Amino acid sequence: MPTDVTAQQAQQLIDYAVARLGRIEGNGQCWTLVNNGFQHLRFYKPSATYAWGRSVELSAARPGDVFQFTNFKVRVENPDGSWREEERGDPHHTAILESIDSNGYATFLESNVYNNKNVQRRRYHVKTADLNGTNGRTTVRVSGSYIVYRPQMP
Repeated sequence: MPTDVTAQQAQQLIDYAVARLGRIEGNGQCWTLVNNGFQHLRFYKPSATYAWGRSVELSAARPGDVFQFTNFKVRVENPDGSWREEERGDPHHTAILESIDSNGYATFLESNVYNNKNVQRRRYHVKTADLNGTNGRTTVRVSGSYIVYRPQMP
């Protein structure tokens, strides 16, 4: 029966992705980075296409977990009225979590973002929040969904 990877093993998945920053991994698809990392590290891959281990709650997410996004959008509304939007998953997107803070602002290692197939490090919010800053309140609105997977060893 598969068991969760340790924090040290999860770090090896992060290291695998970091070593490929700025390069195309395999065919450049987002899932390829994760799949190749799993194969290289001999992590367990369930047979379901977009399943990457045992699902965990966002509150339990840790570096090295894999996010599987579906039709995911983030809209950040600034105090001055300006805003920006990012989306992941049309309909699906796969990314490796590198870090996350208590407000749900996360750093991911991912590829095939906005037609750029290079492995990249990108930061964005994964939960809705009202954030008070020195210039006023910033509102983060998240729509769509994701599943957080904890990689496993066979």
